[in-house]
Amino acid sequence: MFTLLLTKLMKKLTICWTLLTIYGCTQPALNSSSAGCLDKPPVSLAQEDVEEIKLNDKKLTTSGQVSSTKSMGYKFDANSGQKLSYATNADICLWVYTPDNQIIKTTELPKNGKYIIQVSAPQGLRTFDLEMTLSSVEVSSTPAPVTSPSNEISANTFSPQPAVATTTDTSNVTPTGSSIPKPRRTPSYTPSPSLPVSPAEPVHDISQKQALEIVQNWYAAKPQIFGPPYDTSLVEELTTGKLYSFTTKPNGPVAWLENNNAYYTYEKSEITKIIDFSNSGKRPYMKVKIFEELYLHGKNGIDKKNSGPYRGEFIYTFEKENGIWKIYDYKKVS
Repeated sequence: MFTLLLTKLMKKLTICWTLLTIYGCTQPALNSSSAGCLDKPPVSLAQEDVEEIKLNDKKLTTSGQVSSTKSMGYKFDANSGQKLSYATNADICLWVYTPDNQIIKTTELPKNGKYIIQVSAPQGLRTFDLEMTLSSVEVSSTPAPVTSPSNEISANTFSPQPAVATTTDTSNVTPTGSSIPKPRRTPSYTPSPSLPVSPAEPVHDISQKQALEIVQNWYAAKPQIFGPPYDTSLVEELTTGKLYSFTTKPNGPVAWLENNNAYYTYEKSEITKIIDFSNSGKRPYMKVKIFEELYLHGKNGIDKKNSGPYRGEFIYTFEKENGIWKIYDYKKVS
């Protein structure tokens, strides 16, 4: 009777020790957590079975169910030098892929980019809990050495030599105790072909504030330009190019108003919003939203069709003339 009880007890202890050995493991290294796992996964990881996670130094716990024919994956961003750690109490297999699809078995991650953890089972069906952490990159407290300007080598001073095998003439050399240097082969260097480089767009010395002031001055001068005294000297002062030519030409708006005894009055003119500004490219420009209340006066009084409040968006382009920025042209965009 005693022998039978002892035999049963020994069987239970054996089962408990086996379960503890298999299921009580924690793996800090990046390899499979079961002795039955292969170096490479036997099955491919389907894209729809990959979950994107965010790892840091705080513990992240995830759960799932895998088999020998069905894997799960976790994708995360990491930097070179960070360390990945995980812990599980399940009999599972685990592989870690680098951004260039290489399996690694070290805790320290070698590259920047997206990593993928593939989880599978050596056999049967397994339900698992997986704890993961990702350490921060360690930053050295020792400052990097500073290279003095005298030690810097300009890329322009490097001239690749042709790949020619050199020989050493030893016929007139008297042997001494020192060894004769072995001939060296000059390494071949083939410069990579130059890629076409687009010329950089010029950046002009006009600020947004300057551009805004020029446009504001234009609106402030319009009552004197498009009404008595029809002062075209203000047009010359503020504009150039297309706008100047259009405004002052013989059949232009100023000439038409003066010849027809017509003129504009402006109750209000203001820039309500700067939408965009650029001082690069062929010409700098500013896109603005404006509000005007103007009235066209003629022989028969106010032309109601061309009078009243008005809102619109305009793009003004600028050009420098004799060192002074002026309005080159404008167009209505809405």
